[in-house]
Amino acid sequence: MIVEVNPEHFLKTRKGETHVGEKTQYCSAKAWKTELKKLKKEVKFCIIGIPECVGILGNSGRSGAQNAWEAFLFEFLNIQSNRFLSGKEFVVLGSVDIDLIQEKAELLSAGSEYYTQKLHLLCEEIDDLVEPVIETVKQQGLIPIIIGGGQNNAYPIIKAVAATARKKKVNVINLDAHCDFRALEGRHSGNAFSYARQKMALNRYFVFGLHQSYNNENMLKSMDADEQVKYSFLERITYLEETLADALSFVIDDQIECGIELDMDSIRMMPSSAISPTGFSLEQARLYIRKSANSVNPAYLHLSEAAPNDEDQRILVGKSLAYLVSDFAKAVLSK
Repeated sequence: MIVEVNPEHFLKTRKGETHVGEKTQYCSAKAWKTELKKLKKEVKFCIIGIPECVGILGNSGRSGAQNAWEAFLFEFLNIQSNRFLSGKEFVVLGSVDIDLIQEKAELLSAGSEYYTQKLHLLCEEIDDLVEPVIETVKQQGLIPIIIGGGQNNAYPIIKAVAATARKKKVNVINLDAHCDFRALEGRHSGNAFSYARQKMALNRYFVFGLHQSYNNENMLKSMDADEQVKYSFLERITYLEETLADALSFVIDDQIECGIELDMDSIRMMPSSAISPTGFSLEQARLYIRKSANSVNPAYLHLSEAAPNDEDQRILVGKSLAYLVSDFAKAVLSK
C-alpha cells in the first residue's frame, strides 16, 4: 500500500549544515501504521506522495504529475534545518503504491475504444487506495500534506477527512484556475469537488482565482445553484489580501476543519497539467498558503497538478513545492 522513501537517495549532506531531511522521520512500507502511532506525539505533519497522472489524462490534461513527488523530495529534504523550521515536525510516510495503475494508464492508446472510460475506472481504483491511507493518518491526529498527482485525489482525501471528523464533513478552500466541479461522468481530475459534494463529505467550498475563459457555463451554473459553494475570478481580483480574507471568512468554522488545496495550474508559467501564461505569482501563492493556514483549522494541505517533464522543470517544481510546504508548516506552527 505504501512505497517507502530512502532518504539517502535524496539527501545531499554538507559539512557544517543540517538539512530538514536529516531531522525528519521516515516510515517503513511494512510497519507504517504502527510507526505512525508511535510518532504521533513527536510530529505534527505527515507527508504523502501520490505519483500519478491517471485522473489528469482522464480529463484531457497533460501528463507529468507522476514526477512531482520525487521532484519535491529532492528539494524539500535538502532545505536548511534552522530556527524557522527544523524538520523534526515531519514524518515522511512515503507514496501511495499506485505504480501498476499508472502503468496500465500509460499503456492505453489515446485513440483506442473507450479510452477515457478506462481512465475513469482506473481513477476509481486510485480513490480506493488513497482514502484509507489518509484516513489512517487523520486517525493519529496528524495533518496530512499530500504532494503530486492530479486534483482528482481531492475526492478521496475529503472523504477520508470527513470520515474521521466529528461532524463527518470538511470545508475546503482551493486556489485554482479551474473549479473542478464538472459533471459526475466518471472519476477524473475535473470533478473531485462535485463528487465530494454529492457524497456530502464536502460542506463548504470556495475556489479562489478562477479563469473566466476556462470554466464552462454548466459548472458555473451548478455552483451558483449551491449555497455552500462560492468562487472568485482572477480577472476581478484587485486587492489580493482583501479578496482572500472574504473567501476565508466563508470556510472558517470552529467546529469544522478546512482543507487547503492549491492546484499548481494557478501559478503563472508553472510546469503543470494545464500550464498557463497568466495566473498568480509564486509569491502570491505562498501568501495564500500562509494566510489560509493562519486563518482556518487546517485539515490537510494538498498540492496537485505540478507536471515536470525535464530536469529544469523538475528543479522549478521541486523548489516551488518545497517553499509552499515549508510556508504551510511555519504558519501552522506559529499559531
